[in-house]
Amino acid sequence: MKSNSTKVWLFILITSIALLVLGHQFAGRFGLFVGLILALSMNFFLFFYGENRLLEKLGAQRWKGQDPWGLNPLLVKTCNNLMIKQPMLCVFEHPSAAAFSIGLPWGRSSVAFSTGLLKKLTPPEVEAILVHQVCHIQRLDSFLFGISSLLANSIVGFGDFLDQFWIPNFFFQKKQKIFRTLLSPFGWLIIKSVVRNRVYFENDLLAAEIIQDRRRLAEVLWRLDALSENNPRTVPACTSHLFIINPEGLLQKNLFLKSHPPTSERIKRLIGYYPI
Repeated sequence: MKSNSTKVWLFILITSIALLVLGHQFAGRFGLFVGLILALSMNFFLFFYGENRLLEKLGAQRWKGQDPWGLNPLLVKTCNNLMIKQPMLCVFEHPSAAAFSIGLPWGRSSVAFSTGLLKKLTPPEVEAILVHQVCHIQRLDSFLFGISSLLANSIVGFGDFLDQFWIPNFFFQKKQKIFRTLLSPFGWLIIKSVVRNRVYFENDLLAAEIIQDRRRLAEVLWRLDALSENNPRTVPACTSHLFIINPEGLLQKNLFLKSHPPTSERIKRLIGYYPI
């Protein structure tokens, strides 16, 4: 947990210094000033707006009212077990089965479920997923994932901004995404540099230990993987790694952009064999 926290703070520090160095390299004192403004803006965005922005992009809203799935008691129980502050419970409308978590230490963490997941999975399966996501928060994985997503998404968003001024887009109905295409790999390089397969493997084992049933979690991962392939969901750029299973399924054809280790490998590490 401490290593993840240190890794993220170092990553933010290095990124800020890189903006200053690059600015000075290309434009001298003026570039240094611009780099300083960009670094301050980036950190302001991360600390004061980042979490809400991610939830907004992913369409998740705080759950209020009745709790027909019994999520709140499960959440209280799990957080007490892990001795962490209870995160906010969010739900987003979508027929796919998806769940993700965001955990920024300076704000309130969040765990989000799709309505499709809550309708398609059994209560024990939903419990396993909830425990899995709370473990990510407790280990600060969600902090790591969220920061890398925000930084990478900023780069891709800058590409979208430049595409608005791409001359052919003023004349043709089908808009070209030249700069987004060029900058997306740089966004994913940021994510790949800090999000490793080991993070998923270790969290799977921790969650399985808490629910005391490795096979149940393995079956949940296997089922979610199948559901994501049959009913994939397109998510905002550089956010798929936030989810328990890649929600884009077969829509994601670029191997470089795949954020998760193979589900078969995760299951093998849990129960020793695959298929189930």
